[in-house]
Amino acid sequence: MYPSVRLGVGALAAVLVLAACGSAPTAVLPTPSPSDVASLTPTPSPSPLPSETPSPLPPPSPIPVPSWAVMKAVCTGQPSAREAIVTLKSALAIKVIADVTDPLHPKTICKLTGGWSPILVTAGEISWAASQHRPGTPGTSAIITLDIFSGISSVVVIWQGGGYLDGLHAWSPHRDLLAYLVSDATGVNIHLLSGGGDRVVGSLGAVPGRSVIPSEDDSFLQFSPDGAYFALEQTFTATGAHLQVRKSPSGVLVYSQASATMATWGSTGSKLYFRHLLAATIYAWDPVAGPTQPIGQALAWIRPQADAGDDYLAFTVRDAAGIPHVWLYGHGGRAGSQLANVRSSPQFLTASQIFYIEEAPCGANCGPGPATIPDGKTFIFDMGHQTETASTIATVYATWPKPGQN
Repeated sequence: MYPSVRLGVGALAAVLVLAACGSAPTAVLPTPSPSDVASLTPTPSPSPLPSETPSPLPPPSPIPVPSWAVMKAVCTGQPSAREAIVTLKSALAIKVIADVTDPLHPKTICKLTGGWSPILVTAGEISWAASQHRPGTPGTSAIITLDIFSGISSVVVIWQGGGYLDGLHAWSPHRDLLAYLVSDATGVNIHLLSGGGDRVVGSLGAVPGRSVIPSEDDSFLQFSPDGAYFALEQTFTATGAHLQVRKSPSGVLVYSQASATMATWGSTGSKLYFRHLLAATIYAWDPVAGPTQPIGQALAWIRPQADAGDDYLAFTVRDAAGIPHVWLYGHGGRAGSQLANVRSSPQFLTASQIFYIEEAPCGANCGPGPATIPDGKTFIFDMGHQTETASTIATVYATWPKPGQN
């Protein structure tokens, strides 16, 4: 039995790390029939809307960054075409922004300080959500940016929140839109910030306290690679469609599913992949074809990741015994397979090189989770050469570019 939790803004990263550290065993589920695709009951997809050009984001707030929300960067390197926020095995307590153009030899660009979980907005900018809330009480929350080379930090938006999912955010590929969530005891609002202002484009119910199942529970907010849509997928709110695809920059809902999990955009265009809770059918949606079933094989995938430089998806699948395996899927199903060994949590560092972790049996130390846990060993898998090499990287927290940013 998993413990019941009620989490705040800082716990989003904790759930993702928990997922990286193993998840509940996944049952072997039957292969769906073609009629399963037809049985989906989505919000009808209208004809593609005329092209809309968002205005530049408004200038940062004049409010100074609160002391409790500060992060800083000390940089000795230069921007790179491939970057990641990582911890290295040589200094596990320090998050760094690294040049991972050669993932086998990562080069430190900047060292980061501050207890938040940043993402890379560009090769020279990070953003993060911070909250001053205390357990059971609301508090001030903010999304903040930092130009890592100039040291200039700005409050993008600030509000009263502090509930779970609060501050989850995503930037459009050209950084002209920001989608983010505001969560408190009354519910979760979906905001879209642009040069035209800050608007609430959707609302969901509150997040109740309950158990978290890392192999099924997920939260995902991201713009499509072409910037035409953004998708929110989450499994935590008591009411509201768990998958929503909205048009950019209007925020109009174009597709939804009442229950969905483990979503990711593909490498190009506006194709979104997802599955349903406790199911192993992978679906895809795009604005022209609507919902389809692109992968015939039953795979209850966990945390799929898209390749920013090619056309691949990488993901974890746990077998009937709860043992994790990394899979690749690409080029419309013409390429891809299960990789060797007991591995999980893949992340693309380049177009052809993947970081992942090794897991090992945990025996009596497993606790309520699966039969394996990370053993501290990590690797880089080279797709071109089909080789695996030990990595000096301990953990990958964020990567740049994402699909559509390169």
